[in-house]
Parts: sequence; structure tokens; C-alpha cells
Amino acid sequence: MSLSEIREEAMQRAGGKCEWPYCNDNKWLELAHIQGIGMGGNPKRKFDINNVCILCKHHHDVYDGRQRVGASVAYRELLMGYLNRERLIT
Repeated sequence: MSLSEIREEAMQRAGGKCEWPYCNDNKWLELAHIQGIGMGGNPKRKFDINNVCILCKHHHDVYDGRQRVGASVAYRELLMGYLNRERLIT
């Protein structure tokens, strides 16, 4: 299975929107690897549909540590989504 096929399958699973909790962005969507694939691109992880998700550019940058502005709010939302709790009023 190619990376583009993995991306398409992940996009269908995500319903064409960012999978970060409380984000419904459907623009600038990117394929993100949950467990890093390393410099060489570990094929077992790189092509595993269970190791990928669809994130908008902002949340992909937060997840990968490239974006610090708004990161604490984003991680709070991620945790609340994981715990399946209501979104906090901000």
C-alpha cells in the first residue's frame, strides 16, 4: 500500500476533517504519524493505517512541536477529547 493510499483511507476515516478533538477544520489537512517513523521512514510504522491520523496544519504543527502559540489550549482540548469530557468554557 502506498502512502497516498494510506492518506486516502485515513481521510475517509476522518470524514474529511481534522481528527483533533473539537476541531472541524477541513482545510490544509495533513497526514500525521502518531509514532515517529524516523529519518529512514520505518516501513512498518510509515504504512500502518493505525499509526496515522489526519490533522489540520495548525494541530499537526502543535503535535510535532513546531508551533508553541496556542499549544497549551490545543493539548487541553486533546486531553478532554481523550477523556471524553465536555469542552471547557474559555
